[in-house]
Amino acid sequence: MSGPPTLVLFGAGSLCGEALIEQLSLGTPWLGLGRRQPPGTAGHQWRLCDLSDLSPEGLAAAASALPPGPQIWIAFAHIWLMAPFLEALLARQPQALAGLRGVVACSSSSVITKRFAANRFDRELVQRLNKAQQQLLDTCLRLSVPARILAPTLIHGRTEHHADRNVEALRRLLRRLPLLPLPAQTGLRQPIAAADLAAVALEQGRAMLTGAADSVVLPLGGDETLSYRDLLERIQAGDPRAAYCRLLALPTPLFQWLASPLLLVSPKTFEAVLRLSADLAGFTCVADLLGRPPQPLRVQPPR
Repeated sequence: MSGPPTLVLFGAGSLCGEALIEQLSLGTPWLGLGRRQPPGTAGHQWRLCDLSDLSPEGLAAAASALPPGPQIWIAFAHIWLMAPFLEALLARQPQALAGLRGVVACSSSSVITKRFAANRFDRELVQRLNKAQQQLLDTCLRLSVPARILAPTLIHGRTEHHADRNVEALRRLLRRLPLLPLPAQTGLRQPIAAADLAAVALEQGRAMLTGAADSVVLPLGGDETLSYRDLLERIQAGDPRAAYCRLLALPTPLFQWLASPLLLVSPKTFEAVLRLSADLAGFTCVADLLGRPPQPLRVQPPR
C-alpha cells in the first residue's frame, strides 16, 4: 500500500508558505521548490527550481527536483509564473507529472476588483491574472487533475521570517503622519489572515485526495467585513505609535477633488485613492470553507 502523497510547495519562502509549513502535522511528507532555500527549512526538504526558466535544461532540472510517487502541488508563487511552468513541463517532461493528483494555486481578488480599472498598470495586471488562471485550468484539464485557484483579498499577518505588505504598510503610514484625510464614506474590506489562507489551501489539497474537488477559481476573504476606516482604527487600537495619527473625515466629493492632481502624477495611485470608497468585499469567507465558527479580524501587535 502506497504512503500519503508528498505535498510539493512552491513559494515556501513567502509569508503564506511559511504559515502553511507551520500548520503541517508532524510526519507530513513535503518538499519546497524554489530559487532560494527558505530560512528555517531543512536542506532535505528543499530543492532548487526556477519557475521562470522554461529552457529544456531548466525544465529537465525541475523534473529531477520533483519527488517520486503521488503528489499534491500548493503554489504561493506568482500564478503567472506557475501556469506557464506547468504547461511547459507537461510539454517537455510529461513523465515528471505522472504522480500529480491536483494543484492548489494562489491568484488575487484583483482579477475581480480591478477589472474595470482605467490605468494601464491595473488593466495589465488583470489580463495577466486572467490569462494565467485560464492557462492553469486548461493544463490541469489536459492532465485530468483538479485545479483550485484561490483568489484572496487583502492578506495580513506575520510569521517568524515574514510580514505582510498590506496592514504593515498601513501601520507605517499611521506612525509617520500626524493627520490622515479620508473620505467620509470608506468602502468595505474583508482582510484574510495568511494563516487562514494557508489553512484553506491545505484543506483544498486534502479534498483532492478524496476526489471531492473539481476545478474552480475561488475568490475568498476573511470572516469579518469592516470599513476601511474601521481597519485603520483596528490597527491603531493595537499600536500606540499609530494611534497618534488623527483620521480626518472629509466629504467624499471634496476628498476626491483634493486627490485629483494625483491623476497627472500617478494614475495608478489616483485610482487606489478612489477605491477607498469602494466596497471590495462580499467574497466566500474562511469560516464557510473550513467549517468553523467565524473569527474576528485580529491585527498582530507591532514587534
